[in-house]
Amino acid sequence: MTVVLGVDGGGTKTHATIADGDGALLGFGMSGPSNWEDVGIDAAAAALKAAVREALADAGTGPADIEATMFGLAGVDFPSDEERMSGIPIALGIHTPSRIVNDSFVALRAGTNHPWGLVVIAGTGSVVAGRNPAGETARTFGLGPMFGDFGSGTDVSAEAITAVAAEFKGHGPRTALTERLCEATDSASPMEFLENVARGRIPDAGYATIVVAAADAGDLAARRILEHAGSSLGDAAGHVARRLSMDESEFELVLTGGMFRNDSRILTSALEYTLKRYARFARPARLEAPPVVGAVLLALELIDRPTDPELHTRLAVASNDALRRRSE
Repeated sequence: MTVVLGVDGGGTKTHATIADGDGALLGFGMSGPSNWEDVGIDAAAAALKAAVREALADAGTGPADIEATMFGLAGVDFPSDEERMSGIPIALGIHTPSRIVNDSFVALRAGTNHPWGLVVIAGTGSVVAGRNPAGETARTFGLGPMFGDFGSGTDVSAEAITAVAAEFKGHGPRTALTERLCEATDSASPMEFLENVARGRIPDAGYATIVVAAADAGDLAARRILEHAGSSLGDAAGHVARRLSMDESEFELVLTGGMFRNDSRILTSALEYTLKRYARFARPARLEAPPVVGAVLLALELIDRPTDPELHTRLAVASNDALRRRSE
């Protein structure tokens, strides 16, 4: 029986799933954050080992039974990062084929019916990743505006603060964001809000849901912020599609992250409209499966095992059930 391991490690949690070649979930493990940039190498390695060992115990199997492993890890942005984390499989006693990739690629595979497509992730940060039918991959850095990535919840929050400052200084339009952000942060006035942000007494992020609500209520400044974020994400996705020669192909565009869970049609519409200028046959779809499902599928493909949509669905249902049980 084919047995593979998939791992999805991020900034808040780590999931590990062991499955067979038919898509049956054999074991599931969960631990804390494993983004080495946030928690350090030692803590990241400990979280990965804890999740994998729990999955192995849950499956009643050992490292020697694993035929292939795929690690999708946040913080793996450069080849040196892959090298930095490369000792993890060996430390777990896994000596069969394994790969370490950025976690955007496992999210991509979790959301597509085929091994190719594009994913746009817009949460605390934003990143676009793609894979074409020939197996070639490309992605943005996912490291923020300095590196050309814009459209995350952090970026939207920053622009909301800028809109409040612009109104306060008299060179920007009136915006409901001023009242909404003051209310949300218990600030008595716009001056107090801006001072508290500047002095680090209140966060400078976490306001994306407020922007969405203000835009939905008709606020022009909030609407422009979401349109800017959406068009920036659409541009990034279009450039990745062109780099992979997918601009004239039909492919699935997976949308995931907090900005899409906020259900902002303004942002999503701006993204889709912009992307159509580059890749008119892209078909947007929300990610419904846990990203760790993509890691399992990539592990199976690493050893040339078939991964049809039915197998994908079985894994997604079983993984969602496992996560639901863990949250009860």
